[in-house]
Amino acid sequence: MTRGVVQGPEPGGVDASAPPAPPAAEGRLDGLDLARGVAVVSMLVAHLSPAGGVLTVSEYLTAPLFALVIGTSMGLRLASGRRSAGRFALDNLLRGLVLVVIGLVLQRLYSQIDVILPHLGVLVVVLAPVALLLWRLPVLTVGVSVALAVLSPVLMERARESAVANLTGSDEATRYLVGWVASGQHYRLTSLLPIALGGLALAAVLPRAGEPPRGYAIVSVLFGASLGAYLVGDASVDGARAYSGSTAEIVGATFLAAGTVVLAFVVVALGRRWGVQRLLEPVLATGRLALTAYTVQVVALALIAQARGGAQDDSWTVLGVTGLVVLGGCWALDRRWGTGPLEWLLHATRVPEPGRRDAG
Repeated sequence: MTRGVVQGPEPGGVDASAPPAPPAAEGRLDGLDLARGVAVVSMLVAHLSPAGGVLTVSEYLTAPLFALVIGTSMGLRLASGRRSAGRFALDNLLRGLVLVVIGLVLQRLYSQIDVILPHLGVLVVVLAPVALLLWRLPVLTVGVSVALAVLSPVLMERARESAVANLTGSDEATRYLVGWVASGQHYRLTSLLPIALGGLALAAVLPRAGEPPRGYAIVSVLFGASLGAYLVGDASVDGARAYSGSTAEIVGATFLAAGTVVLAFVVVALGRRWGVQRLLEPVLATGRLALTAYTVQVVALALIAQARGGAQDDSWTVLGVTGLVVLGGCWALDRRWGTGPLEWLLHATRVPEPGRRDAG
């Protein structure tokens, strides 16, 4: 199975007049954290499930969901007005580089998954200045997203042809960069950017879009549009397979991820209304610590593979053990410290505003 997903870093700052809070708790929306947590669970299923069927949905959902949440998070941060444009861009440049470095380390540690972190790092760096230009213009943002979805497969094919013709014997850094941007087998900037722009546009209607009963209708429309895009794609020459990078796959994945985010807001609202939100806490905590969750997953799988003599990781036992370690570990960290070690690292890379002292 194809592999790898992690949360996008959350650019943003803290009002100095607000009471101190742990880095992971600042300005968060439970709906977005739940969506990230769902993406982590979907990631584990995509990586480790030995079965197909309905579980194959995880292959279509995981990477698009994290890409879309990156765009949504950026849009909400920009709307909050907490960071200047320059510092917003610099914050995301630093965070993107951190994701690339962590991703390269994890890929060398464990080769049975295709680590997405470098791809998301590049996405964060590129999306930030685009978001600065477009976040107030959701209709134009949707138009740009659609245009990129149409161009993406063309750019991907041209990049792959060029790589075969011109990059043989090139240095490793050049090959990595071309793969991250356009020619990657499973992930590439040209496919993730239009999805993230869909998330940027979605930020304009959140969290209102996730309030019941309005949210029920919006979720139904988004999931219906996703199914329609996939069906049209399946009937076309390019298809709509997960990771294919076809226009239909990108459009279908964008609607699927957007519907999942809105559904997450609906579930949080219902949980509060019915007084059962505590039942969501393990998944919410995992969403708050999604980068730590990803890293713990890779380290755990590397240790399990070593103990099993390098056997393939598609196993119900491996899925159960890894899921327990990842979700249980993130829940414990969130309850004890309110953040994870890698979330703290991302927080530490934030550029402080002049005359403003960060909390935490």
